[in-house]
Amino acid sequence: IQEFSQQTGLPAKTIRYYESIGMLRPPQRLPNGYRQYNEQDLERARFVAGARSLELSLDEILELLAMQDH
Repeated sequence: IQEFSQQTGLPAKTIRYYESIGMLRPPQRLPNGYRQYNEQDLERARFVAGARSLELSLDEILELLAMQDH
């Protein structure tokens, strides 16, 4: 999660929170329990970080993500 945090600019605590509310998809887990993120996860997290920097609310971002997913 630390490497993913550095790549996205999101704190690890925020990443965990966004996963818990469904904003970020739960990543695959390695046998040791570590999270394994892919390029799609990285793009989605960067999108969320960019939207937050524009001061969009979490609800607004969730709506945008829902449109993007469908």
